[in-house]
Amino acid sequence: MVHALREARRVLVPRGILIDLRPININAPLEIVTPTSCFPAGMVDMGFNIADDIAADNAFQDTLRAGSLTEIQADYFDFAYYWNTVVEMKADMDDRWKDDAVISDSVLHQAHLLFDQYRDQGRVRLRIRKKLIKYEKH
Repeated sequence: MVHALREARRVLVPRGILIDLRPININAPLEIVTPTSCFPAGMVDMGFNIADDIAADNAFQDTLRAGSLTEIQADYFDFAYYWNTVVEMKADMDDRWKDDAVISDSVLHQAHLLFDQYRDQGRVRLRIRKKLIKYEKH
């Protein structure tokens, strides 16, 4: 991240904008949702890249202290991923998120129980907290 940030500052024109958009490595709620309700199954552990997150935050803080960038806007929001079944969600996470998320057996079991109750109209949702910070180059 430090090298990428250095290169981004180098190529930005004065008053150019740099966007930092990434997930926040905290636990995320896994839910079974229907058109009218939301049923929590538990939390998914998303904290496995916390060291990378801290390093990126430190790199941005160093850049701000050096005065080459100014933070002009910060927003935090939930980004939702949806799957049609718990099995589909688990397969997708095992394939693409195996190093980023861990679903405990108890949360997976609860998700299956809830999904079985609302199978006709239910979907699986994982809400991940993200941050979007906008910086301007001096």
